[in-house]
Amino acid sequence: MKLADLVRRFKNLEALQKEVAAKGEGFEARRITMTRPDGQEIHQMVWVDHGRESKVEQIVDEILAKLPDDQQLRQAILAKLSERILDPDLVDGVTRIEAKQTDEITGKKLG
Repeated sequence: MKLADLVRRFKNLEALQKEVAAKGEGFEARRITMTRPDGQEIHQMVWVDHGRESKVEQIVDEILAKLPDDQQLRQAILAKLSERILDPDLVDGVTRIEAKQTDEITGKKLG
């Protein structure tokens, strides 16, 4: 298990380094991976432009100020928010493919 985890980390780091080399200077990269309960993974490279970093920090501070003091609730909000931002095919916690399958079964039309 430890070896598999180490291999995964190296692959993620390698992917990050390749993207950074291709993008060039002035950016800082983060690779975000989210695993859904059904095992589906979302992998996304996120770039922080150094010229916009202060604006990003300001918005993060504003969001954090609005969140409750409950750490578990903050993490749940982070998970839902990340899922919605990183997976554009997600609608109300269900992928468009799953929603389409449900639609075909029920005969209901999606809005």
